[in-house]
Amino acid sequence: MVRLPRLLLAAIAMSLSVAGTASAAPVVTLDQACYAHLPGRGSQPIVATITGGTPGAEFVLTARGKGGGTAGSASGTFDPAGNAVAQIDGATPPSGTTRPTKGQVLELFIQDLGADGADTPVGTTLITTIAMQVAAKPRNPQARRRIRVSAGRAFAGKILYGFVTKPGSGRVLRRIRLGRANVCGFVSTRATVAPRGRGAGSYVLFVNAGRRLDKPRAIAFTFRIIRF
Repeated sequence: MVRLPRLLLAAIAMSLSVAGTASAAPVVTLDQACYAHLPGRGSQPIVATITGGTPGAEFVLTARGKGGGTAGSASGTFDPAGNAVAQIDGATPPSGTTRPTKGQVLELFIQDLGADGADTPVGTTLITTIAMQVAAKPRNPQARRRIRVSAGRAFAGKILYGFVTKPGSGRVLRRIRLGRANVCGFVSTRATVAPRGRGAGSYVLFVNAGRRLDKPRAIAFTFRIIRF
């Protein structure tokens, strides 16, 4: 049996110990569960608090959609404690949709350039649109049709109502209970949108949380009744 000096054995053990210890990826915490995109106007920023990075090192935080396409990114430098705050601006739903959506997944990756620089997954979040859609069919305006709404955190978890008015009027001609929105402020239901006893003309469907019309906090959809 070959005997090795104790000092050499200790050095080998230390080497194995160091080689077997992989540095943990930084931890990323987001400021909300779902972010909203208003087509043509912009998006809520994704604000991330990062801990456990390499002190003084640079980093890159990236949001990607299904299939790996980049939805947005931000870079910065860790403070002496290995912490940082990053903000990803301009993220959009990966599908490119401008219609209401229950929330599309964004995967978050971080590169700690002071460690191995690997693109490491650190979590997911959701992004939705601020939008409303009322189905054009069936043709009979008194028939129930599909209504879809999404508006992000403003509607998240709340019971939403629709209010039908004439353009420029605050008088509610029909109130519709749409249901409770999910974490992205999304709800989908079937209901009649045409006002009772009203004929052809232009109308506005407002949607907000609560049983009373609150125009400053509502989103709106204009529609026209051509025939009964």
